[in-house]
Order: sequence, then C-alpha cells, then structure tokens
Amino acid sequence: MAGKETKKGRKTGLDEAAIRGLAEEAVFARGRAYRDEGAVSDVVRRGDTVTARVEGSETYRVTVRIDAGEVDDYACTCPYEWGGACKHVVATLLTLIEAPEEAQERPSLAVVIGSLDRDALARLLLRRAEIDPGLAGWIEAECAAAPGSDADPAPVAAQARAVLAGRYAERDYWDDYRPAGDPAELRDLVDKAVPRLEAGDGRGALGILEAVAEVFVEDWIETSGGYDDETLYPLFQDLGRMMAEAALMSDLDEDERASLADTMTDWDAALAEYGVEDSFALAVRALEIGWDPPALQAILNGEGGKDSGTWPPKGEADWTEGELTAVRLRVLDAAGRHDAYLHLARAAQAHAAAALMLVRLGRIEEAVAYARKAFGHPDDALALARALAEAGRAEESLAVAEAGLSFEPNESVSLRGAHSVVPLARWLREAATESGRADLALTAARAAFAGSLARADFEAARAVAGKTWTSVRRDLLKTLRAAERAPERTEILLDEGLVDEAVKDVGGAPGYAVPEAVLLRLMEAAQSSHSDWVIRVARSRADAIMDAGAAGDYAQAAEWLRRAALAHESAGLIDEWSATIEALIERHRRKYKLRPLLEALRF
Repeated sequence: MAGKETKKGRKTGLDEAAIRGLAEEAVFARGRAYRDEGAVSDVVRRGDTVTARVEGSETYRVTVRIDAGEVDDYACTCPYEWGGACKHVVATLLTLIEAPEEAQERPSLAVVIGSLDRDALARLLLRRAEIDPGLAGWIEAECAAAPGSDADPAPVAAQARAVLAGRYAERDYWDDYRPAGDPAELRDLVDKAVPRLEAGDGRGALGILEAVAEVFVEDWIETSGGYDDETLYPLFQDLGRMMAEAALMSDLDEDERASLADTMTDWDAALAEYGVEDSFALAVRALEIGWDPPALQAILNGEGGKDSGTWPPKGEADWTEGELTAVRLRVLDAAGRHDAYLHLARAAQAHAAAALMLVRLGRIEEAVAYARKAFGHPDDALALARALAEAGRAEESLAVAEAGLSFEPNESVSLRGAHSVVPLARWLREAATESGRADLALTAARAAFAGSLARADFEAARAVAGKTWTSVRRDLLKTLRAAERAPERTEILLDEGLVDEAVKDVGGAPGYAVPEAVLLRLMEAAQSSHSDWVIRVARSRADAIMDAGAAGDYAQAAEWLRRAALAHESAGLIDEWSATIEALIERHRRKYKLRPLLEALRF
C-alpha cells in the first residue's frame, strides 16, 4: 500500500508493512481489529506530530512523531510494556494511512505560539494556569533551572515531587500501585542541569541535581514502596554521573564536599534496601578525592616519570575510577584544558578519546599515528574513522577502518566494553562503496556478515559483490550453515530458495524461535514439498491458541489453520482436512468468537 494523501496533499510515507514492523504479529492483529471497529477518533496532525484517542478498556491517548516519512517515536498512555508498539499505536497509524481524511490538519504549536506577541502569550499562560494547577509549578521550575538565573532548587524539587506523586497514583490495577505519567517528565527534570554543566556552572548544576535526587530517592521509597520501576533505576545512575561531573567542576570547599558525600552515601544505603545498588558511588568518589591525588596532578601537567604515566595507578583500577576518568575528561574538555585532556586520556588508555581530541585540534597525522600504535579495538577504529571522514580525510578514514577489521573485541581496563567488529564493518562497507573502493567494500561486507549472520548484511554483500556474487554467496552460506546460532538463518535460506534446508532449520518444534511472519512465508513455500511438516507445525501453533482460550488471538489461530488447510489440499488430503475442521468446530463449539473463523475454513 503506497503512502496516502492527506487533505493537505501531504503523504504519510507509511504503509502497512512498515507498521507491521513496529509491533509483534499478535499485537498488530489486535490493532487492526481496533481500527476496523472504529476505536480511533480525534486524529490530529500538527506538523510531524500525530495525536489520537483510542477506546479500549479505557480511553488512551496516542502520540506519534513522523520524520521523513518514517515513524521516529511513539507513545501511548496504556500500560503496555512488552516491546514494540502497542495495539493503540498500530490502530492510529493504520487510520492515518487508510483514512487520512479523518486526520485534522492543524498548525504546529511552534507556529501558533510564534504568532502571539509577548502580552498575548502571557495572558494565554495565565488563563491556562487558572484551570491547570500544575502549570505554575512547571513554569517556576523551568525559570529556576534556566542558565543565567540563580539556581533556586526549591521550585525544581517541588516539580519533581509533583511528577513522582502522579507517577505512583493509586489505580484500580490488582489493588496495587503501578507507574503512571510520562517517563519523559522524569528525564526532563534530570536534564534541567545539562545547560549549566555545558556552561561550566558546576555549583548551579549541583544545586538542581541535589534537589531532584533528594525527591527521587525519598519520595520514591515513601510513595511507591520501592516499586520495581525500570524507568527510575537508570535515572538514579544518571543522576550519580551528572552529580560527579558537577562536583568536579565546582569550587566546593572541604566541608561542603564532605557533607554532600555523606548525604549521597545515605541515599545509596536507603536505595540498597530496595535492590538499587551504588547509584551515587561515583559522585561520592568524585567528592572524596576530587583532583587532589599528586599522581593525577602529575599526569595532568604532563610530568614524566617511570610510574607516573598510568591512571589509575597500578592496583587501584576499579569500575568507579574508570567511570570517573570519563567524567574527568568531559570536565577538562568543557574547560578547554586540551593538553591535560590528552595527558589523562593516554594515561587511562582511553585511546579513542585521545585520537578524537587530536582530530578536533587539527592534528590529523598525529591522530592516525597514535591510532596505529595504540588501537586494538574495533569501536576505537570506528570512532576515529568517522571523525576523519567528517574532517574530509577520506583516505586516512578508510585506512584506519580497514586496520580495525583485524582487531579482536575484548574487555580492557580502559573506558570501553566488549563489542563486535560488525558496526565498523558496516560503516566501512558503505564508506568504501561511496569512495569507489569495491574491493574494500566487499572485504567489509564479508566481515559484517561473518560477525552478524544477519539477513540485511547478506543482502548488502550481494549488492557490493557484483559479478563475484556466485562465489561470495557460496562462502557466506557456508559460514551461515556452520554457525551454532543464527537467528535469521531460516529467513536467509528461504530467500535463497533453499526450502528444504529452511524446514530442517526450524525442525519439528512449533517454531517459536522463528518470527511468525517468516514461519508463515516458509509454510507457503513448503506446502507442496513438505506438507506433513506444514500441517504439524501449523496445527501445533493453532491448537496452543485455541486451547488456551485466547480470544484476542483467534484470528491468528485461524491463519495457522488456513496454512494447514492449504497443505492438505496440496497433498490431496481434502477429505482428511474436512474431517479435521469438523472435529475442531465441534470441539470449540462454545467459543462464539472462534467458531465462525473455523467454519470459514471448510472447503
């Protein structure tokens, strides 16, 4: 289905296949049912943002952002949290492409607000504040946190308290508490300190962060009872990292540092009782040692000495100091202390950070030479190759990336973790193609597929192989067959017409390890040559749904049975299928939603 025209003549750029890719197959089917039942209303498009109401067990609000014809982001007020888009988002998007005339086109808020003068905007906000009790607090917090103003933590703390209280409002949900509200509001509170960090105002940032952290810790425990909330856990960690950065750029005296460190130690002790460990350990470490160690000062000043060139000192490396070194580098960068940055990056074996700083300083040859000597990880090579390409140094960029293909990913005491060569190989494949280096592009394509065993990388290798594809295909399939685990092996084999191998790869199990869409494709391709297999797997999948009484999935059960019916037909077993479907109709005769679907499967 092509992108549909709206009343204004704009195309959505979406089609059903793209929407299917956002959700699980069963979720898409439910979204389709919601759309067909007319559950979607009040669809409004403002610029690239679409909002809608969807009637389900409650009325839910959906927001979707579309950028360059693709879904960039989506949100729904429903509690769905099992990965991918929910059925309400699916229903909204289907409405947008199938009935664009239902979407009201309105100017974006930026356009509307931009048309108002200062007094009109003030009057508008004041009128809204009269009916929206939370607006005044939000405005006060925004103004208090703005760079250039005195950092007053009180309005920020009050706003944090309001957001968190709303998140744990009591609802009729298993007589318990569950998170409500928008997690983005919580993130926004933490991010209010970012402009001050970027401006070098560590003390101001610290005031904001301390106010937010105190509320997050104390009110979360009091209001939610330590509810298992995966949204807040990473926020606690981010607060700790940002407070460490603010502390290192602040002019706190010894008593202030000790007092704040004690406070954060108490926070960690309170959180630990609810399974949240060491959120503020990094900030405590920053406050305790600051920039004080003589060995650290010697490194920053570029002073030599046999044992003074490594940080942290031998025997003192741990995760806290490794993270703290990354924070120190950000602080030095913000302060423009580039020599000290390079000294510390080299001493800490943060090789990519050192090379990237050299590129930023225009010292390209030195950066490449340093990489040749120090690099040993694909991620480092990728970071530098990208920076060199952006600097217009294509030849050096390709050379660094090619060398990185031979690096073995592993853990080290530096600031990086273990990653594969795949991201580097993919980048090099595209960059070499753009530069006309077909040989290098193919080398990178082989490396990408060997590391990922992904269908997309198989197809990318086909695109760059040209006339050599026959031999390249043979090599890639050999690699695929030899792999112990390859999640997309079935789909690749199916794409290549190797149906017998694809069936063997799925095996006799119900095929739950294979995406439903792939399994359905394979059944269609195999219904004549492997009819027994299709019948067995399709019946297994359908019976599991029907026996569980999962009414919302009955349409999917019928689709599995349709595949079984086609396989019976291909095998000349129509009488057997007729007996089978009649037995199923009788067996499930009390399931009024299922019975018509089964009756439609009679020959």
